[in-house]
Amino acid sequence: MNKHMLLTAVFGVLLCTSCQELFKKETQATQTIRLQLPDSLSARRIQFVLDMRQDVARNAWSGFGEKVVEGPFIYFNYEHSEVFFPNDQVLNSLKEKTSFSSDYVLSERTDSIPYHFELMISFDQADSTKLYFENPVQQFLSVEETELYLSSVSSTELWSVMVLHEMFHHFQYNNPTFLEYTKSHMGKLPFDVRHMRQICVEDKTFLKKVQRENELLLEAIEEQDVQNTISLIKSYLKAREQRIQDYQERYPLLDEVESFYVIQEGSARYAEFKGMQVLHDWALTEDSPRSERDPKFQDLKGFKNFNLTDSDFNYMTYAGPDTYHYALGFNTLRLLEKLGVPFQKTLLNTPEKGMHEYLDEYLANANPSS
Repeated sequence: MNKHMLLTAVFGVLLCTSCQELFKKETQATQTIRLQLPDSLSARRIQFVLDMRQDVARNAWSGFGEKVVEGPFIYFNYEHSEVFFPNDQVLNSLKEKTSFSSDYVLSERTDSIPYHFELMISFDQADSTKLYFENPVQQFLSVEETELYLSSVSSTELWSVMVLHEMFHHFQYNNPTFLEYTKSHMGKLPFDVRHMRQICVEDKTFLKKVQRENELLLEAIEEQDVQNTISLIKSYLKAREQRIQDYQERYPLLDEVESFYVIQEGSARYAEFKGMQVLHDWALTEDSPRSERDPKFQDLKGFKNFNLTDSDFNYMTYAGPDTYHYALGFNTLRLLEKLGVPFQKTLLNTPEKGMHEYLDEYLANANPSS
């Protein structure tokens, strides 16, 4: 997906504020989910993502589907914010609002920031009055507004996997261990993801080393011979260890911080990928969920022949200077999946344990004498 930025401003509103009926959807993955939502375009789109999440949970990460919803969503719709599944903290932060049900509130736009697509959470006391202070909140633009900034995101389907990515971040921060580790440890370090990006930009050798590690992971995923796969994993781990050693003196926190962000972003991208696979399956099934009466829904056409080598999707595996930790994490999880190494129940419960350590353990079990 080539995410080109467009400097186009469009004004208007596409709202439906009728919340008189219960909106429900029967999914293939679970029992009926009953939510008090309007039968509106925004609600149908969010329900579509929730249906996809349930299939991702069933296929790839069962814990991801345990809650009906992860928590508050703020859907920016031009000058309005449509607030789905608000909690008391979010409700109390809204200056003007109209409540239609416990699951849906309409508000004036909650901030003036032009672009939103993130999971917001802060542990900084300076943000203690914010709706996202120690309270994870998903925030994203409508499909129409998103396309103004990301020209390639022109369909509800592509938008939905972006929402799913942020939904998985919400799932991460609903894990008490992950939340506490982030708050009490990672958030207090004088080194973070911005410094990782800066190193990539300023030091081309560092970026080349990272990209070579990513290539080794990709080769290991594709390799069919077990011994060759093991050899590639060893090469990856050796290359990673050498890079960390080379930069340890200058950046003593690099290993620890990189490992955390590889988990955080790599697992969210893995969930995004699993969502794409669900859309592929739905594209081949006549009675699968659809985003109904949606002018931006393309009937899953872009996912009928889904492949990570396609130009729309190859960004997922590429280690760029701003997103190398996404690619390393995503490709490591795909490799662990290929190897049959379980990680879903432990990854977020032990965030201090880097993904590379799972590969170390695999090698130890595959070659107990080595």
